[in-house]
Amino acid sequence: MTQPAITIDASHTYGSGKNTGIERVVRNLCRELPDALAQRGLQPPKIATHFQGHLLQIDSDLLQRLELLANWEKNAAEFVPKWLQTVPNWIARASGSAKIRKWLEPSPSHLGIYKIPHHLTRWNSLSRSTRQGNSISPAPNQILILPDAYWTRRDIWKTVQTHRNAGSLIATVVYDLIPLTYPQYVGKKRSEKFQSYLDQVIRHSDTIVAISKTVRDEVQAYIEKQTNRSELCQDVRSFVLGAELTIPKSGSLQTHTVRPLVGSLFETSNKHSPYLMVASFDPRKNHEQALDAFDVLWRSNPDLQLCFAGRSGSLCGDLMKRIQNHPKLNRGLWVFHDLSDIELHYAYQHCSGVLLPSIVEGFGLPIVESLWHGRKTFASDTPIHREVGGKHCEYFQLHDAQALAIAIQAWESTQDTATPHSATKSSPQRFMPITWRQSASQLLDAVLDTYNARLASPTRRAA
Repeated sequence: MTQPAITIDASHTYGSGKNTGIERVVRNLCRELPDALAQRGLQPPKIATHFQGHLLQIDSDLLQRLELLANWEKNAAEFVPKWLQTVPNWIARASGSAKIRKWLEPSPSHLGIYKIPHHLTRWNSLSRSTRQGNSISPAPNQILILPDAYWTRRDIWKTVQTHRNAGSLIATVVYDLIPLTYPQYVGKKRSEKFQSYLDQVIRHSDTIVAISKTVRDEVQAYIEKQTNRSELCQDVRSFVLGAELTIPKSGSLQTHTVRPLVGSLFETSNKHSPYLMVASFDPRKNHEQALDAFDVLWRSNPDLQLCFAGRSGSLCGDLMKRIQNHPKLNRGLWVFHDLSDIELHYAYQHCSGVLLPSIVEGFGLPIVESLWHGRKTFASDTPIHREVGGKHCEYFQLHDAQALAIAIQAWESTQDTATPHSATKSSPQRFMPITWRQSASQLLDAVLDTYNARLASPTRRAA
């Protein structure tokens, strides 16, 4: 039997300063797939990024250059020399325009005026790798795994088709169909862009692996509605995402890796460590319900704290204005746009509880991350949250701030007031979600099953 050669593309994640759910999934799969392949006697995967029709293998040199670009995008205000920011900052403040200020003084994870030099630097770096011959050639025994955000990297599909025409098997990870099923949360342009992406996925994939059974069923239903289904992917599967965050192998988590403010806020001895919500600022994430609930709670318990961790989205202007004008901001209400995995781990480890009030999800990664850390987990009562969290979460009704406030107050009343929530002993029998190694193995098993089915029946494009 021909041994497959695995390539996993990380075009968006590597070089991006973002650390939301998709980027965490991609990084963890890239980290764990080598061991999963070694257990099956297969060679390590090649990790790639796409550039002008080429899949470029990410070696140590290219990785270093992509990390520089990621740090730039993560926080341009900290990366770009201060003297270069002087004139743009002066113009932004003198203009009095929120739009101009957003462009000239970009917030974390946004490039603003620095997008042009960023893109030029990226083009130069990837052109250099292309000239050095880092391109990955398509081959019949190649499996190309596509787990990234391809609605932002739409130029990849022509290259994917080239690899597929050469006999490579294409496996695409799909996270959700929310821009189609709930277009009101993304806007018309983003919904149309996502539909174009999904149409490319079902046309160019040999297998589609969804991150939950719910999403798998939605993808299958979408394909069944299309005409000429014989030309589309017929093999749709699912796997389960892992839970643990990347942490240092040795040494203190707080030393040199957790910023002082984050460390002090989630300090072990803090009797009122914040409740944590990890989510991009996006309408469907429903930060409003969490904030409404705490507005109720703060009336009777002003010592409670709430922390939002996530990057700012494009449709959250009213929410951000509400937060910026909130009397509890930086005195009980905290916002971080750029927590690292280590800082997220520290926050999960020491928070009073985790909130996930979102209206719709493809999986709900914070649920399993919270349960992994043994935290009390409050989730809105939706089908996908029930699928992921089972009986291990405290569920509350969507859009009912009072219901969430009551649930949190009930949890508070069960706690020893002299003991921080983070020190509460968890049961040794508590539910433990699967690890990222197990998750990577599930994904690999699904992909190899399709590959082996093709070998057994060469005329089939998909299992």
